[in-house]
Amino acid sequence: MFLNYFKTAYRSLIKNKAFSIINILGLSVGISVFLLILLYVRFETSYEKFNEESENIYRITLDMYNGSEFIATDCETYGPLGPLLKSEMPEVRDFVRIHHNEMAEIGLDDKRFKEAKLYFADPSIFNIFSHEFIAGDPSKALNEKFQIIFTESKAIKYFGTTDILGKTIEVSTEFDAKKEPYKITGVIKDLPPNTHLKFDFLISHETLKNWGYTGESWGGNNEYTYLLMQLGTNLQAFNKKLVDLAIKMKEKLGDERFTAEYIEDIHLYSHKTFEPEVNGDADTVNFLAIIALLIIVIAWVNYVNLSTARAVERAKEVGIRKVVGSSKKSLVFQFLMESFFINFIALVIGLILMHLSLPAFKEITGQPLNVFSFGDPVTILVLSGLLIFGTCLSGTYPSLVLSTFQPITVLKGKFKNSGHGNFLRKGLSIFQFVVSVILIATTLAVYLQIDFLKSRDLGMNLNNTLGIQGPQLDLPDSVYIAQLEVFKTTLSQYPEIEKVAKSTTLPGLSLHELSTRSGIRRQGADENSGAYNYYINYIDEDFFEALEINLINGKNFDQSKSNKNKIVINKEAARLLGFQSTERVIGERLNYHTWGGNEPATIVGIVDDFHQISPKAAHLPMIFGKTRGAGYFTIKLSERNTKSALKKIETTWNDLFPGSPFTYFFLDESYEQQYKAELRFGKVSMIFSGLAIFIACLGLSGLSSYNIIQRTKEIGIRKVLGASVPQILGLLSKDYIRLILISTVLGIPLSNYLISEWLNGFAYRVNINWLIYVIPT
Repeated sequence: MFLNYFKTAYRSLIKNKAFSIINILGLSVGISVFLLILLYVRFETSYEKFNEESENIYRITLDMYNGSEFIATDCETYGPLGPLLKSEMPEVRDFVRIHHNEMAEIGLDDKRFKEAKLYFADPSIFNIFSHEFIAGDPSKALNEKFQIIFTESKAIKYFGTTDILGKTIEVSTEFDAKKEPYKITGVIKDLPPNTHLKFDFLISHETLKNWGYTGESWGGNNEYTYLLMQLGTNLQAFNKKLVDLAIKMKEKLGDERFTAEYIEDIHLYSHKTFEPEVNGDADTVNFLAIIALLIIVIAWVNYVNLSTARAVERAKEVGIRKVVGSSKKSLVFQFLMESFFINFIALVIGLILMHLSLPAFKEITGQPLNVFSFGDPVTILVLSGLLIFGTCLSGTYPSLVLSTFQPITVLKGKFKNSGHGNFLRKGLSIFQFVVSVILIATTLAVYLQIDFLKSRDLGMNLNNTLGIQGPQLDLPDSVYIAQLEVFKTTLSQYPEIEKVAKSTTLPGLSLHELSTRSGIRRQGADENSGAYNYYINYIDEDFFEALEINLINGKNFDQSKSNKNKIVINKEAARLLGFQSTERVIGERLNYHTWGGNEPATIVGIVDDFHQISPKAAHLPMIFGKTRGAGYFTIKLSERNTKSALKKIETTWNDLFPGSPFTYFFLDESYEQQYKAELRFGKVSMIFSGLAIFIACLGLSGLSSYNIIQRTKEIGIRKVLGASVPQILGLLSKDYIRLILISTVLGIPLSNYLISEWLNGFAYRVNINWLIYVIPT
C-alpha cells in the first residue's frame, strides 16, 4: 500500500511540473536559509556554555550614577571587591580577578612578537572556568610571581611543541618595558570561539605586586571580577544585596553600585564600557531568527495556497477514487504522502544548498559556524521536525479539502472552489504581503542606518592613516624618549608622510578612565556636584593635526615649552564640568589627582567632539594631557605610494628599535571593528529578506497563474464581448490590489514599531521618512 501511495505521489509530481518546481524551489531555499540562520543562532546563544558551571558563574559590573541619574556601566570593578564578596556573602563559593594587559612583547631567542590577548589572573580561574590542561597543574600554575600559561597554538608558535613545561620566556608588559623571565607552568587547549573572554596567555595575578599593584585599592576599577555561586542562587536577590553593600560603602564608592550578570548573558546582552571584545546583539539574533521562521512559513504557505487553488483540477481524480472505493482516510493519507514527498525532496536539496552557501555565510557573519553533525540528536530532531511539521502544516488542510469532495457533484462537473477555501487563500496571501511589507521596510531602515553610521562625520579623518604600536624598550627614560623623537623626526622627512604623532591610545581603542570621585572636578566646584566619568588620552602636539581634529578655542600643546599641568578638553567634557561656553574654558583650572596631589591642571585648549569609540555611541567627555612616550604612533600618509611609505617606516623602525616587532594597521579599518556587528547584520538581513520576498513572490506568481488558468473561459468571453487588455488586467488584479492595501494597513504599524525598537539602540540615528513605508507597497 505504501508503495502505491509513493508511486501515485511520484506520478502527481511529474505530471504537474510547474506546481512541483515552484513548491520544491520555494521550500528548498526556505529550508536552506532556515538551517543557515539556525546555525548562526545556535552559535550566538552557545557562548560560555562550555563551562561546566556556566549557570552558576556571575560577572560583577560597576554602575555609575550622578545622584539618581544613571551615567554608564563599566564591566571592570575594583581589586578588593572579589575577596570582600567571598568573605561577606555565603552565596559566593569563589572569585577570580582578571586584569587585561593591553600591550605586551614576548620573546624567545631572536623571535619577538606583539601580543594583545594577555591577562593577569588569580589561580582560582580554573575553579570557575573549564579550561582543559595539556600540561601543568591547575592548582599550582598561577600561584607565584612570574608564572605564565600558554594556549596550545601559542606554544606551537613559539616552541614548535606543547612540551614546554618549566621553560622560561621573556615578557615585557604595559607596566614595565623591562624584559622579565617568566616560567611556563601550564599549557591549555585553545579557547573555543564562543567565549567573550579570549586570551592567549595567562600570567599570575601575584606578578602585579612586582609593580606596586596590590589589588587592595578602591580608587581604580581595572579588574574583571567573576564569581562562582552556590547552586540555586537567585540573581535578583543577590543584586539586591549588592545594592545594600554599595550603600554601606558610600564613603568609598560615592553613588556607584554593583550589579551581577549571568556569564551566559554577556555576549548578547552586555554592551558596557571596557568589554573584553565587541559583543553580539540579542536583537540581531532575534530578528534573524524571526526571518528564518517567516521564510519557512512563507514556503509552506505557498504549498497550501497552490494546493487548494488546484482543487478544481484534482476534483475529478478525487471523485473517481471515491467511486472505486477509496475512503476519506486513504485520500487524506495519499495527499499527505504527496506533501511528504515534496518536503523530503526540498529538505535534501535544502541541505545541499546550505552546504554550498555555508562558506560565504561564514565570511559574511564572521563566525566559525560548523555544519550539522548528522549523528547529533539535536540535528536529527531539527531535520525530522522540519520534515514532519512541514508535511503536516502544508499538507493537512489541502488533503482535508480535497478528501471532502462529493463524487456525484464532482463527476457532473458542478464543483467549484468553496468560499471557505478562497477565504483561507486570501488570508494566507495577506500574511505573505504583510511579511513582505515588514521585511522591505525594516531592510531599508537597516540599510539607511548603516549608511548613516558609515557616512556620519566622525569629527576626525582616519583615511590614509596608520597606527603603529610603540616599542617596549628597556632603556633609561631620557634615551627612550630620544629614540622616539628620532623615529618621529625621520619619518616626518619622507615625502610620503604628512604628519607623525604620539599618543597612549588611538580612536577605536580603549581609554584610561577617571571619575569625579577620583578627583576630577572644576576648581571651586561643590564636592557633591555632578559625578561623571572622563576619558583620558596622553598625546603630543601633532595628534590633533594628524587626525584633523578641530581645535575650536585656545591653543595646542607646545613642543618648545613646558606642558606640565596643562590639559586640553573636548566640548562634552566642558559641558559636564559646568562651563557655559567654550570661550570661558581657557585658563580655568581642574583638580586632577594624576598630576600629583592636589596640584591643579590648567585648561589651555578645547577641541571639537569626535567619536572616540563608535559613531553609534554618544561623544565621550575627554581630557588630553601631554606625553613624551608613545603607546602608539599615528602616521598620516600622503596620496603617494603607500607601499613605499610602509617600506621606509619599517626600515626606520628596525634601525632604531632592533628586536622590537613592527606591527601596523590602518585606522579606518581598525575603527570599523567597533560597529562590525551592525555592518554584518545589514548584509545578512538584506540577503535573507530578499530571499524571503523572492519565495513569497514565487508562490504568489504561481497562485496568480493558476487563477488565470481557471478563469480562461471567462477571459475569452470578455474579450469576445470587447474587453480591452487593460480591462482584463484590472479585473484580474483588483483582488490582489485589495489584498495589498489591507496588508499595507497592517504592515506599516508593525514595521514602524520594529524599526523604532531597533533604532533605540543607537545614540545617533537616521531620520525615517514616509517613503520607507511607501516603497514596499
